[in-house]
Amino acid sequence: MDKFALYACPTGALADQIQAFLDQSQATWGTPSNPMGLPCCKLIDPFEEQGSTLPVYTQSLERAYKRGMHSRPDIVLQVDGWQQTTDSLTLAFTAPWLRQMMVNFACTVKSPTRKMPLRIQEHLCLVLAYGRSKAQTQAMAQLAQEMIDLNRPSHWEMRFYQRTGHQTWIVRQTWALGEGLYQAEALAG
Repeated sequence: MDKFALYACPTGALADQIQAFLDQSQATWGTPSNPMGLPCCKLIDPFEEQGSTLPVYTQSLERAYKRGMHSRPDIVLQVDGWQQTTDSLTLAFTAPWLRQMMVNFACTVKSPTRKMPLRIQEHLCLVLAYGRSKAQTQAMAQLAQEMIDLNRPSHWEMRFYQRTGHQTWIVRQTWALGEGLYQAEALAG
């Protein structure tokens, strides 16, 4: 069985800054600091499925995207700010339009081989670090604030990934989403 995943990903300057942070944190603290190793926000929990069903999902996503574009707002998502716990650091997002598109997709995609329902993420966030000590997380939070300017304009896209038996994630299709708006807040922890 292959694994599929659907993410919202920044592009341009914000993506470059986040990737530079991820690279620097890996060089400083070792293991990758986020699950994908890429600046991505999970929209639907990864799920297992037959690789041959890829067209079923990409066609359903295309239909949901086209329907969603009719009501797309000028600002497709908003960063609510930094969230820090003792062992994780994330950027939290609000994106009602994008969530509605995911509901539309999850309710309309039909696969004869998927055993579990698709689980849409309730709280959107881009994981920058997880599973770290409190001291490392605090240091990473400081580094993130220095390296990532949340006030810069950004654009976002939706990416559908497939992980095959080789354990490599491959982008199978992308869709442009639009602009993001940032209202950076101080780290709370």
